[in-house]
Amino acid sequence: MKKIYTTILIIIMSLGLVACSNGVKKEEGNTSDEKVKVYATIFPIYDFTKNIGKDKIELNYIVPPSSEPHDYEISAKTIKDIQNADLLIKNGLGVDGFADNIKSESEKLNIVVASEGIEKITYEEGSHDENHTEEEHDHGEYDPHVWLNINNAIKECENIKNALVKVDAKNKEYYEENYNNYVKELKDLQDSYKENLKEIKNKTILVSHDAYGYLCKEYGINQISVTGVNPNQEPSMSKIAELTDYAKDKNIKYILFDGLVNPKVSQTIANEANIDTMILYSIDGITKEDFNNSEDYVSLMEKNLETLKTVLK
Repeated sequence: MKKIYTTILIIIMSLGLVACSNGVKKEEGNTSDEKVKVYATIFPIYDFTKNIGKDKIELNYIVPPSSEPHDYEISAKTIKDIQNADLLIKNGLGVDGFADNIKSESEKLNIVVASEGIEKITYEEGSHDENHTEEEHDHGEYDPHVWLNINNAIKECENIKNALVKVDAKNKEYYEENYNNYVKELKDLQDSYKENLKEIKNKTILVSHDAYGYLCKEYGINQISVTGVNPNQEPSMSKIAELTDYAKDKNIKYILFDGLVNPKVSQTIANEANIDTMILYSIDGITKEDFNNSEDYVSLMEKNLETLKTVLK
């Protein structure tokens, strides 16, 4: 009988050791396979992060496709989810102000502003339209669309890469390699812009809203805008009449509107001035159709270049 008890005791202890061993292995597996949970506020930030983090991160895009970031209202549930994540990446400068009040409730969440270190321009610097209202200045003093200058896009990618390395140091080489490869792609895009816009004849574009200052400053283009930073602002009838006359007097052949903006006002001016409309993407947001078609920062910037080549020839 004693031998039987001893045998049973050995079996029980062995099972206990196996269970403990399995538990440890499972815990280690979860830790090694666990992805970094990242939230990105607006489309260019999301796309940059996607290209650098790839399959090492669980990436969440906060503003849904076809939503305008300036007007987006974040839900309490989304805020709570972000506070339990590893990293929140925002552009800053007011375009994603819905994320400005999100604070870390623990030491886990890291918050990075991708536009940090970029030379900013004011709306007055980026536009020749001086009719900026108090409502427009509520969005901030500086133009937030920094990514439309490809040098700035590269800087934002560097900031994002550094943030990923900070929260996931074991995959540093992976993020560095992805960053370097993506920067090569961005520099090729930049070379294409320089080559195609170096001898433009026309220097003025008429746009639906004041979003293209960084792009225009880089290539010596003047933007005349229908509205200011808020693309959904309704201009006065006198403003529409003024710009219609301007288009006629300056022989402007196109008015450009953003992919997310209702083209009604632009179409009104186009009809009155007998000119055409074209899309020039600000890329702070993206339509559902473009998102489902896997359009990205590079492809939309390539489309912008084709538009500028047509308008400025």
